[in-house]
Amino acid sequence: MITSLYASLIAFILIILSIRVIAARGNPAFKFFTLKSDDEFTLERVIRGHSNLIEYAPIFLILLYFFEIAKFDLFYVHAFGFIFLIGRLMHGYCFAFTKKNMFLRVSGTALTLGCILNISIILFINFI
Repeated sequence: MITSLYASLIAFILIILSIRVIAARGNPAFKFFTLKSDDEFTLERVIRGHSNLIEYAPIFLILLYFFEIAKFDLFYVHAFGFIFLIGRLMHGYCFAFTKKNMFLRVSGTALTLGCILNISIILFINFI
């Protein structure tokens, strides 16, 4: 099942972002992951990067699963999974590891929403 591959890869990203949040909150066990930025602005960005993944990943994975079991070409299942993964990596990196990067933020969001929108439209049309 292809969806489980992307679910596990997204979970790895979630773990990295979670550790980054723990480090930004000042846990001494993860001091190496603070990256010498321990101000309130950094903490807020790191938390938003983490929570943003949590907000979008579940609906995407549900849609991807339905897309996969609807017997669409596996190439497209992988394509949507990979594009979403790249979008989430771009967005997560932007928020958790940079002060500001509009290219990564906007591109990551566009890839994320583009995947969700396209799969939604395809599934809806297939249902009709």
